[in-house]
Order: sequence, then C-alpha cells, then structure tokens
Amino acid sequence: MRNRLAAPSRVALAAALLMLQAGPAPALAAQAPAQPGAALKPPTFVATYSIAWHGITAGESTLTLAETAPGEYRYSSVDHAHGLFALFLPHAITQESRFRLVDGQIQPLSFRSQGGGPPEDVRFDWTSGRVSGTAKKKHIDLQLEPGTQDPGSVQIALMMAFLAGKPPSSFWMLNTDVINQFELVRRGEATLDTPLGKLQTVLYTSHHAQARRTTYMWLAPSLDYLPVRLEQHRGDSTLFSLNIRAFKRT
Repeated sequence: MRNRLAAPSRVALAAALLMLQAGPAPALAAQAPAQPGAALKPPTFVATYSIAWHGITAGESTLTLAETAPGEYRYSSVDHAHGLFALFLPHAITQESRFRLVDGQIQPLSFRSQGGGPPEDVRFDWTSGRVSGTAKKKHIDLQLEPGTQDPGSVQIALMMAFLAGKPPSSFWMLNTDVINQFELVRRGEATLDTPLGKLQTVLYTSHHAQARRTTYMWLAPSLDYLPVRLEQHRGDSTLFSLNIRAFKRT
C-alpha cells in the first residue's frame, strides 16, 4: 500500500507547494500614481504561508520580493514539506522570477524553478516578442501575448493592479510550456481570522478554459492586496490551501 500511495502523494504535494507561485494572477496591469508626482512601485516584503493538502498540513512557503537595482526586482520562493510529506519531497522547491518596471508596467525577464518536478528555466525577449528556454524536459519557444507574465511575476502584477484600482478581467500567463488566458472574477468580500489578526479581504477566482481546477484568492487591502488565503478547487472539493502565517514589509 505504501508504494501505491507514494507517487500520487509526491505529485500532489509538489502541486500544493507550487500553487502559490503558479496560481493565476494578472499580466501587465495599468498603473496609477500612488500620490501626485510619485510612481507606484512594487511593495517589497517577506511573507510565510502554511500549506495543506486535503486539510492535512503539508509544508510552508516563504516568499520574498526584493529590489535588486533601480526598477529591477527578484521575486523568490522557498517551499519545504513537513512531517510525512518530507519523505517524498526531502528537498526544497525553489522558484525565482526576475522582472523590471517599464513605464510603470511589470515586464518579466526570466523564470527558474527546481524541485518537485522537471526544472524550468526560461528567458523573455521583449524585442523579438518571444519566451524561450526549458520546461517539461524540452525546449520551448513561444510567441508572447501582450502583457504575458511568468508564474512569479504574476503575483506582483496582481498586487499592482489592485493598488492602482484597475484589476483586469482577464490576463495571459506562461503556464509551464504554454501560454494560457485566464479570467479573473470578483466573488465578494470576507473577514478572515489569521495569525496577523482579523483581515478584511476581497475574494476573486481565476480559471482558464482548459483547466478542471479553479483557484480562489482572498486578497487583503491592508497588506497591499497580498493573498492571505489561496485554495484550489476541483468541483466541490478543496484540493490544496495556503494560509498566511507571517508578513513583513522590507
């Protein structure tokens, strides 16, 4: 029985640990001044989340957004499995997205991921309008749709869009070896009890036409619209969930 369960558990946990970074968010969002004469910039931070798989605590994810040079940023994640799940994923899952601000827009430059599956390493060439590199153990070379984001930069683009008061209704995202268009739908508001206290949130769902799963995102205005809870649903079943544990602006 253990051998039969091992492979599905590894795949499921890897998906849960990656959900926060690969979860949908908007592409280049129109920006607005934070105050007269001041351009809106990505808010740098460190945030930690607990991860559950079918209600069982499976690990934690730490996200860091840092400005590496004027107008250039690195968004990274380090995810660790806990308990019995660590037997199947003993090493951390890491991801790194590098992007820049161009005329107030987020423009991804590169994305790397390793652990929990085949590594990914892609580069964005905005002069030629293509993204190329390695994903799913093969070479990819794709035409970029306007405003396409990678699985990391999309999270920051989402925050920027909400801070500007202009969340998109749809967006394009590099989804491993394809570029998919997602829809973003507002579902209402909710107050959540978190380790940071009670937080007011707005609830959005995201989904693309070929997917069987829908991602639910509770975004907190007081934390610059960072997600404080994420859930991935298939039908009436909650597959994975992530909940914020700690947050610090840097």
